Amino acid sequence: MIRIGRMPEVTPKRATFGALLILLLFCLITTSIAKSKSNTWDESAHILSGYAYITEGLDYLSPLNHPVTGRSISALIPSLVYDLDFDNTVKPERAPDSNFFPYSLKFLFENSVPGTKILFSARIGSIITGCLLLCFVWLWAYRLWGPTGALLSVLFAALSPNLLAHSALATTDLPITAFFFISTYFLYRLSTGEGGIVTALLAALFITLALTTKHSALFLLPVFGISFLLRLKRSGIKSTLGLYLSVFVVVYLLLWAFYGFRFHSSSPLYVPLDWALFEASAFAPIYDFIRSFKLLPESYLYGVAGVLSGASSGRAAFLMGEYSSNGWWYYFTVAFLIKTPIPALIFFIASVLYLLRERSERTVRALWLFLPALMLFVAISAQNVNIGLRHALPVYPFIFVLIGSVTSIRTESIRLAKRFFVVGVAWYVISAASTFPHQLAYFNEFIGGPDNGYKYLVDSNLDWGQDLPALKEFMVERDIESIKMSYFGFSDPKYYGIKYDYLPSYYMPPTGAVSSEVTLEGWFAISATMLQGVYLPRRDFYKIFKETEPVAVIGHSIFIYKF
Repeated sequence: MIRIGRMPEVTPKRATFGALLILLLFCLITTSIAKSKSNTWDESAHILSGYAYITEGLDYLSPLNHPVTGRSISALIPSLVYDLDFDNTVKPERAPDSNFFPYSLKFLFENSVPGTKILFSARIGSIITGCLLLCFVWLWAYRLWGPTGALLSVLFAALSPNLLAHSALATTDLPITAFFFISTYFLYRLSTGEGGIVTALLAALFITLALTTKHSALFLLPVFGISFLLRLKRSGIKSTLGLYLSVFVVVYLLLWAFYGFRFHSSSPLYVPLDWALFEASAFAPIYDFIRSFKLLPESYLYGVAGVLSGASSGRAAFLMGEYSSNGWWYYFTVAFLIKTPIPALIFFIASVLYLLRERSERTVRALWLFLPALMLFVAISAQNVNIGLRHALPVYPFIFVLIGSVTSIRTESIRLAKRFFVVGVAWYVISAASTFPHQLAYFNEFIGGPDNGYKYLVDSNLDWGQDLPALKEFMVERDIESIKMSYFGFSDPKYYGIKYDYLPSYYMPPTGAVSSEVTLEGWFAISATMLQGVYLPRRDFYKIFKETEPVAVIGHSIFIYKF
């Protein structure tokens, strides 16, 4: 008779030591990525907005889609370490004659400190936040699955191409991922009766951090409601109501505190926000009511309105050779399936199937991981903005904690299970190592890896303007003085020492007269997003290049041709 067994357990001391080594590895990888990549589309705007808020209290420069905390994380270290020049007369986004976005580049690259130093110091904030996230992945997995499961969870999280890529960028995607997950962890603890007032205060702190980092944190409201109902069933109305009311009150007070207890900036240069943008919105009466009684900081409310409006309006997008401005309901499903390492998908499915079959207390607690991730994924898939899997990044920590349960699976074929486990982990580690330092451009073996990624997805899934330093290195190696270039990114390649002749692009500043035709002579550099023509009036403009084998591909995102 075959004996039923399970994976051998690692001792707590060894598991903790292993987790610390993994955390160190995570820091080394993200630091190396942060140093090697050029600024992506959103980074200069985040850094400028955060710096303006930290140093001047200006919360009105670009509040349409982002609150203040996520951007302040990016700007904190630059504001502490460097004495930067800042023109506080910069005109806000959407103001008449706005110069916000051009000035954000000038602030980054034409300052008293080299732009590469400012950019790297800004990215350190995300790296630190990523380390905090890994600590809580370990903590939650340890509570559920023990030291071995926690070690597996933190390994998969630390080597995740998507988490690594965004932990090395000065954007809000990694901070909201961390704060949403940590908030849910403390709400979970409250729901089980494990936590008291200290847990409630920690929940309030991280909920506020999430709410003031990105507006997708509003999906914490149903999580809060479920936590309340479960605690109510367990502990009764008296203790539960007081505990959760304290969370609500502290969140509300902290939100105001993060905005300096001001309805809007007290700066004499304050520019009124354009509320006429939302006159046609079904929520306009609610916005007017909140504003009239000053129930929320104005720029925070303005951002909420902007996100609600933007989610339904959509943007130009590309998926598997198709184009749309309204998106596809299956966009994030496809992106998730081809941008998540296959071993992670297998382990995730195995963990869900096993926990459903087990039907124990562990299964109930695992729902705290599965349901928030599912809710987020469905909600994000329902929106019309399809420009990157990064919008679904907050689902990943929940998945990685669930993966930790694989170590506790009981099976009759324990020897076969061990071999399967070792192969899966080794595959995952090799997959992560082979992509370095191009984690942003990661695609799995389902489509043949990163080399084929541009055929399926572009924009921030692959080509976000990050590979200018590598392009400069290529030009030096090949002794290329100047290159004809079509670049998708919010920067001027000249900041990275690249001399170029302009080809039709999205944002990149022209170097001279713009021609409607391309003379096929010399060296060319075409970004993947431009190659697919997503943001061009003629989407087949670079068709001849798509049909030509490139000489090289820089970081999987910039295609090099010579005619």
